[in-house]
Amino acid sequence: QSTPGDIEQAFVTARAAQVEWAKRPLSERLKVFKRAHTLLIDNAQTTADLIQAESGKNRRMAIEETCDPPMVMSHYIKRAPKLLAPVKRGGPVPFFSTSTEIRQPKGVIGIIAPWNFPFATGLSDAIPALIAGNGVVLKPDNKTALSPLYGISLLERAGLPKGLFQVVCGEGPDVGPTLIDNANYVMFTGSTATGRVIGERAGRNLIGCCLELGGKNPMIVLEDANMDEVVQAALFGAFGNTGQICMHIERMYLPSSRYEEFKSRFVAATEALKL
Repeated sequence: QSTPGDIEQAFVTARAAQVEWAKRPLSERLKVFKRAHTLLIDNAQTTADLIQAESGKNRRMAIEETCDPPMVMSHYIKRAPKLLAPVKRGGPVPFFSTSTEIRQPKGVIGIIAPWNFPFATGLSDAIPALIAGNGVVLKPDNKTALSPLYGISLLERAGLPKGLFQVVCGEGPDVGPTLIDNANYVMFTGSTATGRVIGERAGRNLIGCCLELGGKNPMIVLEDANMDEVVQAALFGAFGNTGQICMHIERMYLPSSRYEEFKSRFVAATEALKL
């Protein structure tokens, strides 16, 4: 379990590596992620083994999770040159002056990742930050640190500088305050209650934050819906990954004319699930 001193040292190490990393041309940083893309795909079975061992999810969901970071890499490898390019704007005196908007790294990003998709959230949120020239300090959930640590080792094999992507462990209330106080930006995925606390602390520190919190996602069924498709969609929407997905449905709206038909078929399909 990381002490406050451990966390502060992680940021010191990441900052030192980040200064050098940010000086590299974008084309050079992208080469690292092109190599990492191949390594992540080639080692997906080992990654899935770790995800299953620490989170208990089934093989299909574990393999699906391994696909997320390579997909994010592919997206930003193609788009980063345009997204990070300077943009010319009009100046204070039209036609006679211009201004240029430039993209600069924020510094070191603090990421607090959950247990339900430890590999995906541990790596995917960090990828665009790293490509843009930032360092990262990640706090995974205590129970699910192995798969993101393995993913980081693959990034380092691909050429990511050692020290740039740090990992700290501990319970949220113990680790969170020190992590937020040392970060230049914070990314959090988790509960609404914790998100409020993180948002308040980030606000006091005058740093930005991105909070992916809990929801009450609805499924809406219309009068003319195909009930075969509705039942299958509702099954995955409620029980995929044993219901532990941020986007899952937590309520359903149905026309009264379809309610009994849906209920009887959905209950039967649910009872037939194999856990």
